[in-house]
Amino acid sequence: MSRKSFKELLQKYLRGDCTPEEKAFVEHWYGLLETESGETGQQLDMDELEDRLWNRIQDKMDTAEEDESTRIIPLRTVLFRWVGVAASLVLVGWWYFAQRPDATLLPSLAKSIPAPFTQEGWIEKTNESANSVAVQLEDGSTVKLDAHSSLRYPKHFAADKRTVFLTGDAFFDVARMPSRPFYVYAGNVVTKVLGTSFFVRNQQNTKQVRVEVVTGRVAIYEEGAEEKTTSNGVVLSPNQAATFFEEQQHFVTGLVEAPQVIKTPEAEKKSVSFEFDDTPLVDVLTRLEQAYGINIEVESESQNNCPLTADLTNQPLYTQLDIICAALKSTYEVQGTTILVSGKGCGD
Repeated sequence: MSRKSFKELLQKYLRGDCTPEEKAFVEHWYGLLETESGETGQQLDMDELEDRLWNRIQDKMDTAEEDESTRIIPLRTVLFRWVGVAASLVLVGWWYFAQRPDATLLPSLAKSIPAPFTQEGWIEKTNESANSVAVQLEDGSTVKLDAHSSLRYPKHFAADKRTVFLTGDAFFDVARMPSRPFYVYAGNVVTKVLGTSFFVRNQQNTKQVRVEVVTGRVAIYEEGAEEKTTSNGVVLSPNQAATFFEEQQHFVTGLVEAPQVIKTPEAEKKSVSFEFDDTPLVDVLTRLEQAYGINIEVESESQNNCPLTADLTNQPLYTQLDIICAALKSTYEVQGTTILVSGKGCGD
């Protein structure tokens, strides 16, 4: 078992996604830690607990390899010791087998944070209704939890960070606190923000996690990426989205299905107008870029001076682009987070 596999197992345990076998494995080593050192999960943070448990496993494995024949130990003591070591080895052997590609693991039916992580103050909300449910966090952040989704979070966040665990889909409106980053764990993806609003869609059936940004900037990365020499992650701006494909272990970036005008102090004072009268295409596209925060490029510079007369106000972005391209005999396509407008130009 690798250190990375053990870290992922602890994260699953914390989320309540373990199988009975995985749960037994973690609780076995936690029990040894508590019995032999007197330390508990309530006294340690997550990183410290992981280090202590991992070191405990390594110590026990080293003990198992010692040559007991050179030591004089009462038979009863030897028997009990090797029963304990054998049990540990069976659990490690099971975990190694479970990590094989052909291993089949039963899905967990756990609905709450299992011991020893059921620290006082941890809360779990599960939305059993058909409508979204608002969850208010202590820092002022709000989470709109979709139907059949669950959120686990502490009643009081740590002093240096705010961490929650999501199963399913939710919309997050995070209070801005630069000194206390907000982390959302969903599947194998971590979303890190300082203060913004975004969607997280954890599609467990397809093993995909999708993040869509509404306001602010969001950094998303594969869980454990901070320990790798090359990080697997992306930074998203408003109207941008990224989907993590677990099997391929990579992100695919793009635009949200319905881009919205970005809210700014200027935009709130007056509605954004998209009324154009013989306006060059370059100016039309510049206004769209500024309104939506999306990069729009033309394939040929000969298109830039083509005039457009149209009222695109109150139309969604892709409808606006449809009207523009119909009037100028052009086409457009979304390429990643950029929109490319193609055409021969108005003089051809």
